Amino acid sequence: MPVRPMTPRTRTLFSALPVGAAACVLALAWPAQAASIWTGDASGGTKVFGLLNCDAPGSITTANDAERGKVWKYSKPSGSNRCESHGITVDGAKYTFQNGKTYWFGWSSKLSSTVDNNANFQWKSYGDHIQNWPVVLKMIGGRATVIQRQPDNKVYTIWSAPVSAGQWNRYAIGLHLSDATKGGWVELYFNGKHQTFSDGTTQWACRTFDSSNDPKWGTYGAEGSSVVNYVDDLKAGTAYSDVD
Repeated sequence: MPVRPMTPRTRTLFSALPVGAAACVLALAWPAQAASIWTGDASGGTKVFGLLNCDAPGSITTANDAERGKVWKYSKPSGSNRCESHGITVDGAKYTFQNGKTYWFGWSSKLSSTVDNNANFQWKSYGDHIQNWPVVLKMIGGRATVIQRQPDNKVYTIWSAPVSAGQWNRYAIGLHLSDATKGGWVELYFNGKHQTFSDGTTQWACRTFDSSNDPKWGTYGAEGSSVVNYVDDLKAGTAYSDVD
């Protein structure tokens, strides 16, 4: 949001206020700025991730894409169940996501196969959790599908769109974290367009936080098929503008 310059009348008003009062008014007048948290560029090596969860002989490497240059290559062979990165690293340490905060994740993905799977992106729970995965993006019937899981294993399909193998698509998922049943929310942009969920809203109200949660990218499931997920332009921040 652009910052508007003070008018002469506004400057007069502020000059008449005590210093402390003026500072308080300024804090209210100017909104908090968005903050970029992380960039998972393929040139940074796998140290940009918190952990790697890739069963042998699968691998997480890089590849040179004709359109994009160096990108991540998650290779999950037939007979293997997963090849994912787990969490992100900021300033040399695994990043901890906090209850009550809002986070956005952006990335581009190109799948070698649109076979049904369990996840290409997970917002995964760890520690003493009750949800396992509050939000996942997976392939079902040739469609990228967002599923949200509430406590007591209440599962909702909240969005889907057709995708093709060998095609780049851009995703941006916003998550307001809350351990209250409907205190958090999910928001989604697909190829730059704000998406509407199955309940007619652009923010799906839900529980999004357990004792610990991390993002995961790659391929999980489709054990009987070989799947490569090429991923590029990974970003994390506190607003959509940080990751679009």
